[in-house]
Amino acid sequence: MSNNRLRSIFKILLVFSCIAIAIVILVTSITVAFGIFKYNTGAVTNISTRVKDSGELELSITYFLPSGGYSVRDVPEDEGEFIGDGMIDYNGDLGKYRIMIEFGDVEPHDALAKRMSRDGIFELNSSTVQLKAKLAHPSDHGFVLYIGSDTPIHVENMTVGKLEPICGTVRIPICVDLLEDHRKGE
Repeated sequence: MSNNRLRSIFKILLVFSCIAIAIVILVTSITVAFGIFKYNTGAVTNISTRVKDSGELELSITYFLPSGGYSVRDVPEDEGEFIGDGMIDYNGDLGKYRIMIEFGDVEPHDALAKRMSRDGIFELNSSTVQLKAKLAHPSDHGFVLYIGSDTPIHVENMTVGKLEPICGTVRIPICVDLLEDHRKGE
């Protein structure tokens, strides 16, 4: 084998080794940054809202490595509230109107827990209506996200929402009835 051929093979091996090392560093960084292996299942990393052009709100829920799906529904005023070992009477702390998003086999990320106050409630920023959120764990896996307001809100019920296998964002339109809220104030 000639000296030039050996140098070419060495350069190719060096390039492939550098690429492999870069991939390992990238995967390790992502794993550490997002705490991926801390959870037995996937995790919801962020919950936010934005106002769409139509005036309705869009709830965005970002997640990674999910298992199972999700469902969305309006919560009747007389329905209780899930807690760790059952259901209790609703105390009104989120507002008169509530919606519920239920996740199977996904857990809230620690970043969400940091947003909560002592009573487990955190506010979602919205320029049109005040929204509060609360997490509950009614079973051994998954969790329930309650969104509430004193302004009338509602969603289109969905029983089987699918989650992308690696990561993604669930986008849920929330209808806000500002006219109904204004009429009640008169």
